[in-house]
Amino acid sequence: MTPIIGVFEGGGVRGIALAGAAAATLDAGYRFDRVVGTSAGALVGSLVAAGYSARELRNTVCKIDWPGLLDRSVPGRLPGIGKHLSVFFDQGLYVGDALERTWEGLLGAKGVRSFADLPGILRVVVTDLSHTRGLVFPDHLPEAGYALTEFSVARAVRMSASVPFVFRPVEFHDRTTGEISLMSDGAMAANFPIQVVDRLAGLPAVGYRFRPLTDHPHVDIRGPISFAAAVIRSGIGAREGLPALQSSLVQVLDIPADRDGLDFELTDRQARAMFDEAYAAVAGQLDHSTLTVG
Repeated sequence: MTPIIGVFEGGGVRGIALAGAAAATLDAGYRFDRVVGTSAGALVGSLVAAGYSARELRNTVCKIDWPGLLDRSVPGRLPGIGKHLSVFFDQGLYVGDALERTWEGLLGAKGVRSFADLPGILRVVVTDLSHTRGLVFPDHLPEAGYALTEFSVARAVRMSASVPFVFRPVEFHDRTTGEISLMSDGAMAANFPIQVVDRLAGLPAVGYRFRPLTDHPHVDIRGPISFAAAVIRSGIGAREGLPALQSSLVQVLDIPADRDGLDFELTDRQARAMFDEAYAAVAGQLDHSTLTVG
């Protein structure tokens, strides 16, 4: 199999399509020796880095209880004002523990717990809200006083996927300074993290990027919750309407996923359809090209 670097864009629940694209790449005879991911791309990228096969990706990702990942806090369970209280007190509608537990199980099935189990393979982009900067895990761990054996991959990808106002930001304790920082969605730092590609790896880098949505319905913005939702959706999807970023470092494959990235209320059948559509689209592109970059 031909080794490549995979660069996975963020996109909320459309990460299901990223999994389909990765599966098509694996079935075309490529393997991911290194993976870079942001947000949903970090979630799927971690599974790819852990060694999930094309078939395992479909059987696993399409069967995840996506609505069940939205775990409300205690204030959030109150009728009427609950969601407002969650944002005010917890900085997010949902906690994020369910997401982390799910990925702990999925990665644990492949013997992956810490970054030491994926040496040099996976890099995850997060946003440090407390210092207004982007970080890459596990690169940042040594300077914060952590060995790779000490930090959970599931915790890092949860940080990267903690969409603002949707999931509560994750606390990170810097052992060298004693500071506690809040980590959130890596998409704010780099939604399509081609700048994190290791240029010295000597491998072709392949980026997985969503096509622009074909439908942009008007959304009424009334009140703080709907405004926050509009900001989040714009952060996920607005850039897709702009010209694609060009780079000689990365060959980009287009992924169809005409779905709101924050719409977690989907059935197994809808998840399979999203996966299969992306699989077919990427398989078609790979039939007509060879992945070479630079």
